[in-house]
Amino acid sequence: MSKMTKLIYALAVVAVTALGGYYYVFVYSKTHHRNVQSEKGLSIQADSLSAAFQANEKTANALYLNKAVTVSGTIVSIDKNQEGKITLILGRADSFSNVSVTLISTTPLSQKIGETITIKGVCTGALSDVIVTEGVVQ
Repeated sequence: MSKMTKLIYALAVVAVTALGGYYYVFVYSKTHHRNVQSEKGLSIQADSLSAAFQANEKTANALYLNKAVTVSGTIVSIDKNQEGKITLILGRADSFSNVSVTLISTTPLSQKIGETITIKGVCTGALSDVIVTEGVVQ
């Protein structure tokens, strides 16, 4: 094969890879989301969920990781992330580990700090707090 043929094949491979990446990032991922609200969620208190991850992360991952959970707890803080979505910390103010929830909606909550709330979302594991994404107030 000549150098020109090899160059054309290499450019074709790069172009196909770039188009595939573009399609996945900007088209496929926007339209193929998991509908957590239609799934049956595991119900648990925020304190119990964070305690499960603190006691044995491997076991807690087996039970909760990438599963729909319905978490109830007291609101410790309310903030917004970089995308403007509401983030909540559920649990106790004096606890080392709580549950961090990111809501789908950007609309303000009617609940205030110190009130109890129930949220359904996807448990994505634990860092210092247990992380729940795609949350919707129940």
